[in-house]
Amino acid sequence: MSGRVRAVMRAILPTVLALVVVTCSEAPSGPSAVDAEAGAGAWRPWVLTSASEVRPPAPAASGSSDAARELEAVVAAQTAGSVPAAVIARWSGSPSAAWDSTALRLLDFYFPLLPDVRLATPARAARVMALLHVAAYDALLATWDAKYTYRRQPPAEADARIRALVDVQGVPSYPSEHAAVAEAAAAVLADLFPNEDTLAFHAMAREAGEARVAAGVAYPSDVSAGAAIGRAVAARVIARAHGDGAALTWTGEAPTGLGMWVPTPNKFVRVPFDALAGSWRTWVIPSGDAYRPPPPPAPGSPVFQRDVDELRALSTSRTLVQTNLARYWATDAPSVIWEKYLQAEIVARGLGPVRAARAQALASVAMYDAFVACWDAKFHYWVARPVTTDAAIRTVFPTPPFPSYPSGHSTISSAAGEVFAELFPDSAAAYRQRGLDASLSRVYAAVHYRFDVDAGDTLGIRVGQAVVARARADGAP
Repeated sequence: MSGRVRAVMRAILPTVLALVVVTCSEAPSGPSAVDAEAGAGAWRPWVLTSASEVRPPAPAASGSSDAARELEAVVAAQTAGSVPAAVIARWSGSPSAAWDSTALRLLDFYFPLLPDVRLATPARAARVMALLHVAAYDALLATWDAKYTYRRQPPAEADARIRALVDVQGVPSYPSEHAAVAEAAAAVLADLFPNEDTLAFHAMAREAGEARVAAGVAYPSDVSAGAAIGRAVAARVIARAHGDGAALTWTGEAPTGLGMWVPTPNKFVRVPFDALAGSWRTWVIPSGDAYRPPPPPAPGSPVFQRDVDELRALSTSRTLVQTNLARYWATDAPSVIWEKYLQAEIVARGLGPVRAARAQALASVAMYDAFVACWDAKFHYWVARPVTTDAAIRTVFPTPPFPSYPSGHSTISSAAGEVFAELFPDSAAAYRQRGLDASLSRVYAAVHYRFDVDAGDTLGIRVGQAVVARARADGAP
């Protein structure tokens, strides 16, 4: 895809996201976000054995000399005005929103890839977001466990000299959720993007804590306790990441023969991306091969020839609507597009911080596990891409550098659609349709056979349903 087309598609994406929210969402009525999350410390985490595993010791008692000194520190921070109002506002909402956006910006920079960069292939982009969102979610569960164990009043409620510059909606202050997520996210991103300015991640984490103190809603000890939780969670997430198999390098050779994958135009990348991703450690499904689809149609068979004929016909009769759909779903890794849908839903529905992080963790894990399952099948069957099968086929953009069967967009989007349907049942049909659109886009682009997307849809739904089953058993009401 040309840089100009890519820029146009990125320019319209916010409008598309806004339309999705307007047409798919209605803010549900019921308990407030705070009421719904008060018991989150009992919800099931991902890397912690329980949310209480890293519970900090009790804070200083109200009226003690230590508490008095901390109140003076908050008064001093507000009097000095050293934290700009814009910074306080930046950290006034969701503790994970800024980190989510930071990660997506990093992935945007690395996509598409230079030949020697392996930070943000489609599978690795999903891996980044799953690791980040699991870390943020577990950090929040641990802070909520401690918050409702100790129930410490925020500084502004304990001293009339202190003004609450943000609304905490009655949530206890100890430990600071913003500090916990910040330390967890900074450490995870620094590990995943070691070539970036990793000090900037940690400076951003420090800013988050300072902003909450200056806002009058956190004591310094709230921030330090939250930061300790974040570091503990990050250590567990990073240890898991280092052992998930993603660091291994493929040294094999592609099989040869009729219908086998070969490098495709225009870059003719010799080493297919992430040939070992099908063996990476999964979060929910047992392994990458647990739901492996059956073999694809044999070259020359009636079904195979039918799907080749369809792509040949599209090459000369593709409509503008079909072309635009193909380009839209090619602007980013499919998981990134779904992450942006979820960002918009979180804002539109006013989800509380823990429930928002839960949604992100579930969706990201589903898409990552779907990638692993898809890549297992891709590199088990090594099916040639359509442009290899028939030179008369014309694609909308260059064919991605890995085997054809099944479709990654189909698998990931169908998995995401199932999770979104569970999270937002009033929009279930709309999001399942989005999954089908993502699948069709790859046929319209002529980079996949229809049997690729059919198999991907089936595989993705199975992965998504497995994650939904996990969600229904995690204790969240």
